[in-house]
Amino acid sequence: MKTTKKTLSSATCLQSLALAGTAVAMLSSTAAFAQTAEEDAAADQTIVVTGSLIRNPNLEQANPVNVTTSDAIELKQSNTAEEVLREVPGIVPNIGTAVNNGNGGSSYVDLRGLGSNRNIVLLDGNRIVPADLAGRVDLNNIPLALVSRVDALTGAAVTTYGADAITGVVNFVTKKDFAGVDLSVGEQITGKGDGNYLRSDLTIGANFDDGRGNAVLSIGYQESDPVYQGDRDFSVFGIDSYSGTLGGSGTGVPARITGTRPLIAGTTTPNTDGTVANGGTRQLQNGAAVGTYQFFNFNPYNIFQTPFKRYNIFAQANYEISDSVEVYTRGLFSKNTIDTIIAPSGSFGGSVTMNLNNPYMPTTLRNQFCAFNTATGGAYTPLYSPAICAAAATATGPSDPNYRTVTFNLSRRATEVGPRISNYTSTVFDYRVGARGAVSSSINWDVSAAYGESDKLQAIKNYTLQSRWRQALLANN
Repeated sequence: MKTTKKTLSSATCLQSLALAGTAVAMLSSTAAFAQTAEEDAAADQTIVVTGSLIRNPNLEQANPVNVTTSDAIELKQSNTAEEVLREVPGIVPNIGTAVNNGNGGSSYVDLRGLGSNRNIVLLDGNRIVPADLAGRVDLNNIPLALVSRVDALTGAAVTTYGADAITGVVNFVTKKDFAGVDLSVGEQITGKGDGNYLRSDLTIGANFDDGRGNAVLSIGYQESDPVYQGDRDFSVFGIDSYSGTLGGSGTGVPARITGTRPLIAGTTTPNTDGTVANGGTRQLQNGAAVGTYQFFNFNPYNIFQTPFKRYNIFAQANYEISDSVEVYTRGLFSKNTIDTIIAPSGSFGGSVTMNLNNPYMPTTLRNQFCAFNTATGGAYTPLYSPAICAAAATATGPSDPNYRTVTFNLSRRATEVGPRISNYTSTVFDYRVGARGAVSSSINWDVSAAYGESDKLQAIKNYTLQSRWRQALLANN
């Protein structure tokens, strides 16, 4: 047997020792790093406060929490809290200043697009008074000037917050240590020079008793002007997205007349549905009912941006009585006024009755009404003979034996009274006082009481009543 023997040089031995020393150092460093990471992880479990019960939501929840900081809010120059949340994943735009028809004077959170009544909105982890009977919180009342961050949990949180948190929770966290004076004034206009939007906020705060307490007061005012669709070339007319043709409403000026019988005489050939071939909808023109009619263009009356005014006051204070006990209080008052503006009111195809002796009825139209074809045992005859029609025109009132009437569906816009305006005034007051502290490193307590009031008043202008249309069409003098 042949034996082979190798001898390591001194340089090789030194290299081996160096590699071994490096390996030992790396192992020691890894162990130290792992110990430090474990300590940091333990500390991280108590530094994030989101909501009322969760200390670190990313550790307790399967869904992550999206955080929007005050820097992002200031960078966007948002005027309402609803605008802040629009870009958060999982939140769809809801009612805001850009919504006109359908705006009820409030803006809400809509998580996952499943409805604004399926989530919870918190202020510093506590609920605030809702704006309606559905329990929804009006985002117009959130004091943006004092918001430190916004936490949005866009996933089911029913087990933690209750049955109304089906789609998640949004928590607005305010600044607890603001000191100094901050005056912010911003003004925005569109590229066309209209739609002015003014926002101003004054915030005053101070720390006292060596930083154990803090008090802050914030006062704000916002105002926006309307932007009409008629002021833009691309929105003067409504265009059907499917056909590409001009759209509009069937209610026009002058009036449209519809019914099961046509306003034309001398036609005796009926269609299968009982109407005659050239019957149908008619429009008044030069004292007669003609066979063609124009759609009413309602676009110029509508607006892109709703007029909006808001006054808000927010104050809060907190004081540490001891290292384990803190008392706190907050108060919120907000008053919002929003106008929605839509096309004029009118008679939207309502059934009306008109007497033939009405002094406002043109002679040509009266003769057309009298020539209504009516079905009697398969024969089509005029509604009234020429002799009866002539006598009816001279009747003095309902007691006159020659008094006759006609019934039809009337569609007409009351452009004389102007566009319909709904004025919404919302007032919210919310107050809370409480105390909180810690029993141990893992057990905290919080006792508070709150009182809130919310009311909304809607005043409508320039609306017409169908009963008044019916009454006016029965004029005798």
